[in-house]
Amino acid sequence: MKRRFLIPKTSLSLLLLPLLSLLSCTQAFEEEGMLEPVAESGEYFLEWPAYSPTIHYDFNKENGQLPLPTKNLPLAGNRYYKVYPAADDTETESWWSFFVGRNANPLVKDNEVAAKNMLARLNEDFSYITDVMGWPRDLAPQKGYRSAVFLYGSGLPTDNASNTDLGGWQSAVTLGGTSWPIILASYYPVYCFDPACTYSDAESQCSAMVHEGIHAIFASMPGCRKASWFHEGANCWLQATLTYERQYGKDYIANDFGWLSMGSIMAPFQPIECYSGWLTDGTFGGPGAQGVNGSAPTGNVRKVIGGSQYSEVFPTFLGEIVDYMAVPWVWMNATGYVLEGIAAQIGEEQMHRMIQEYRARLALCDFGKYTQAVKHMYNTYMGTIIESESWSVYSKPWRCTPYAPTEEDEEGWLVPDQATTPGWTGANIIPIRVESSPLTVSFKPNGKLSTADNMSCQLCFRTEDGKTVYGKPFSEGSYRMDFDKYKPANNVVFAVVCNLDYTYTGNVNIRRNHYDYRLKLSKNATPANVYGNWFNWDVKQ
Repeated sequence: MKRRFLIPKTSLSLLLLPLLSLLSCTQAFEEEGMLEPVAESGEYFLEWPAYSPTIHYDFNKENGQLPLPTKNLPLAGNRYYKVYPAADDTETESWWSFFVGRNANPLVKDNEVAAKNMLARLNEDFSYITDVMGWPRDLAPQKGYRSAVFLYGSGLPTDNASNTDLGGWQSAVTLGGTSWPIILASYYPVYCFDPACTYSDAESQCSAMVHEGIHAIFASMPGCRKASWFHEGANCWLQATLTYERQYGKDYIANDFGWLSMGSIMAPFQPIECYSGWLTDGTFGGPGAQGVNGSAPTGNVRKVIGGSQYSEVFPTFLGEIVDYMAVPWVWMNATGYVLEGIAAQIGEEQMHRMIQEYRARLALCDFGKYTQAVKHMYNTYMGTIIESESWSVYSKPWRCTPYAPTEEDEEGWLVPDQATTPGWTGANIIPIRVESSPLTVSFKPNGKLSTADNMSCQLCFRTEDGKTVYGKPFSEGSYRMDFDKYKPANNVVFAVVCNLDYTYTGNVNIRRNHYDYRLKLSKNATPANVYGNWFNWDVKQ
């Protein structure tokens, strides 16, 4: 059974013309040693079609804007020392309140400057998130109360910590039989809002408070109950988008991702729904951190990649490429695993196409406003040595490259490095140097796990002037690409091989699975150096 994608010839003709440039090869291509050609005509295109239906949710349009609350959560007066705004203050216009216990650290117990600056920052940031970006407030404003920050270690009913203990989280407090998501923060990040604070990390601590407030929004929504990875990655995406938009407007150009996005870009064999990435035993962390055993000195995660749950790359793909309001849709509708929830809306064929498109766009740095950010990540981490993060757990050092190394077997098939073949929804990118036109690539899934139903291959490249050229994905057989009109920069074409199993089955086997395949190239092509900077299409190499 051949895998079908929603970019067949008929769809291209009906949906994409005149936006796409199509080139067809009508004659069958046969060459000694190649597979029998399948019915792939060599079509290619410059832009991907839109998803139909798409995923889109705007809280303000669906529910209307909320009124400004005038009361705090009903925490009894003898349970706290002070609250900002005061419990009886119905005049102060604030979406947020700050509860301080009787045992508060002296640096913040009566520090009105820190308290008011913190509330001002939260008011400003979350008003933009709601009023401009279309996200909901957390549960408290939805029920007529102000959102809340509770001071950790100050004697409030949320904890029994000391007033010198550190930390900050999204937590919850139960009042009147209802669990209310809140920010629970120690004195340290609160004091960072005081201009007198000299902590070197003061600004990052202030930003971290916004991060936890975003988690309070997420905790108030029905989605992602089996997706710890998305709680962090979507949070980083939302805060980064907030920062870029307010500073540069909605037409900004992003020059960088957060550094923990490295694994999504430099190790594409990792699954999309993955917590802590590629573990030291060769398995992958599950969507809810299944298989992850912590960090140094005894954990099983690798340096940098071990923080892949903080990657905003896939949420960026959803918000930048699929639909600006796609990530809110996920939180409102994908109540279990993320990809499974999206597939329920757009269908299996488009879900398979989404996996392939995501991986191919990363291969070409074709990420809209984040194109330079992808390119910067490649340039920064190419060749970096990745080892175990733990002192007592060994893993073979990996020299970082987004490209999959291969070796040729006796029959001329390219065999990928088995350590980095794709996990579920993972991919390999194989750079191919081409001497002349056309290029023909044969592809076959290999082994019991890999079939034409769950594997696909796509050829794509950038031209020297930056045009993106995508071939039609195919599940097995041979595919021919001509370069009469568009020529690949540095004569390099990428074969992007994907696994399409988007449903996380919940057992350890899927975390162990590496999906194997074979490639064979026409005689005018050879594998390119996997440490070459082929992502720099505008640089002669």
